Amino acid sequence: MTVKEIMEQIREGLTGEYNVDMVYLESQADKYRSTKDGKEIESAIADLAYEILPEDKRALLDKMMYIDGKRIDVMFHEAEQLLEEKKVEESFRLTEAIYTKIRMNYRETENEMYLSLRNPLEHQLYLYFYQPSKKLVRPWFDLSRMVLLHGYNLIELRRPEEAVRVINDAIRFNPMNVDAYFELAECYKVLNEPDQLLSVTKEALEIAVTPRQISHCYCNLGFYCVEVKDYDRAVCFYYESLIYAEHPFVPGELHHIYTITKKKITPPTREQVEEAFEHYNMKPGANPDVVGVITALAKEAIEKKELSATRFYLHMQHGLTNDPHIKELMDHYDEMAAHRDAGVL
Repeated sequence: MTVKEIMEQIREGLTGEYNVDMVYLESQADKYRSTKDGKEIESAIADLAYEILPEDKRALLDKMMYIDGKRIDVMFHEAEQLLEEKKVEESFRLTEAIYTKIRMNYRETENEMYLSLRNPLEHQLYLYFYQPSKKLVRPWFDLSRMVLLHGYNLIELRRPEEAVRVINDAIRFNPMNVDAYFELAECYKVLNEPDQLLSVTKEALEIAVTPRQISHCYCNLGFYCVEVKDYDRAVCFYYESLIYAEHPFVPGELHHIYTITKKKITPPTREQVEEAFEHYNMKPGANPDVVGVITALAKEAIEKKELSATRFYLHMQHGLTNDPHIKELMDHYDEMAAHRDAGVL
């Protein structure tokens, strides 16, 4: 279906009841967000949501969603494009305006807070780790991602101290946004604050949900160890990162350690790797609490016969555990999906 056809179909689903229709439009935005036309569809749905707003609500929405007549998500995508074109200062001017708008209009109150949790997994992890007492309000746009882009621009402009404050705001809007912790780690590298780098890397490991995220964390641990001259453990962390994902720069980092120590670099033993983790009060692998939440969501999806969700959670579960039993289940449901798509089921 074309974007136009999808939007016609979505429009046909409107009931005329404002509250019902807003929930419906939000669910449709979620449905199409990860598709190849997701950005265009999400923008069109936002236009439709504005169109059906009662007049008394438009003033508030204008205050929260528009800057000089332009919706903030449109400005954000313009800022992304400028950054791709290496026009950092021009992108920065847009993200600074967006960041200011967000700080002014999406403040936490005594009773509620705005959170841009991107999917049910992030939502469940947030509930598990934080057990919030306030009402969670989901903004129409991904505020964490928008604020993080401003932090990235500050890093590019060599203003890491300011970037730290901004990126912490991005984390506040989504504490499950691992990318924000990675950008914060980059700030601490530039600022030569290894203790803060170690701390934020441990935080990222607590919520990492993919092998690549775990690998990224281990690379940061390797960097930290080099900074504090703990070269043997740096080797352990760099090699451990390669178990989870390939990183083309790891051989270069290992060679750098060789040039410093003049010791031949060899793969560490399992005992050496486990000692390195124990030394820093950590254990290798994914956080068992994260795996537990994903396992529970997979079980629920299976019981509800939700094939897409089942495959999503089983793939995540296997990526973190490499459990052969999970692999069998995953292959079974992947085969079911293939038969369905081929019209066999």
